[in-house]
Amino acid sequence: MANTIQDILNNFQVELPQLSTNTLIAIRDKITTIKLKKGDAFLSSGQISNRVGFLEKGVLRIFYLSNDKEHTSYFNVENRNPFVASFTSFLQQKPSHESIIALEDCTIHCLPFSELQKLYSTFSDMERLGRILAEQNYLMAIERIQDLQQQKADFKYDKFLSLYPGLMNRIPHHYISSYLGITPESLSRIRKKTN
Repeated sequence: MANTIQDILNNFQVELPQLSTNTLIAIRDKITTIKLKKGDAFLSSGQISNRVGFLEKGVLRIFYLSNDKEHTSYFNVENRNPFVASFTSFLQQKPSHESIIALEDCTIHCLPFSELQKLYSTFSDMERLGRILAEQNYLMAIERIQDLQQQKADFKYDKFLSLYPGLMNRIPHHYISSYLGITPESLSRIRKKTN
């Protein structure tokens, strides 16, 4: 298990600190592994996100409802954003407005909120890791907002392909169009134009 967590961290797209053996052992002792089948919920809207997941395998979709319509916020994939939680709910320990659903069978290593706080207070390398990951999540959120507000559909599509290579062939396209903020018909036109 300890190597699995470090392997996940090593696949992240930014430079992260190497965790000490003692930290990895402490994580291993507090972590549980769950397997979700395609369609299973990691978190449903209204629940408190009381655990963070480390995605080893699979794809998760994070979305919210507005005016009875689902809006895809982002995807968790092994090599892009493998940390799974509704972060606003997780950090505030309040009910989530988001749902997190498996789009494929998933293997996720979970660490409860309370145990993560203990690890932060005990291990400085874990606290540093948490800070760096929080900064990275913030930067990804700002980039996503700017892209949605300022970029044309073709640019957003090309960026999706570079951020999530291979995902286009793994998940339903209406989820991708929701993520891009365009209609499924527009996505189909863009794909035909670029192929």
